[in-house]
Amino acid sequence: MSQLRIETAMYPKTGKVYAELYYPEDAVIPIATTEPIYLNREIAEKQAIETFEHWMDQIGEDATD
Repeated sequence: MSQLRIETAMYPKTGKVYAELYYPEDAVIPIATTEPIYLNREIAEKQAIETFEHWMDQIGEDATD
C-alpha cells in the first residue's frame, strides 16, 4: 500500500511553515502544497495529514455514488 510523505519548510519572508504532500511516498512532485501559515512543523504535518485523510474519504464517497 502506498504511503503519504510530508515535507515541511520555513518560508523565509514570514518565518511560517508550509507543507508539501507527496503521494505515493516516492513521488517527485507534490500533490499539494499548503500556504506558509503554520507556526511550526508539527502543526503543519498534523493539518496536512488531516487534509489528506479528508480527500481520501471524499474519493471513497464519490466512488460509491
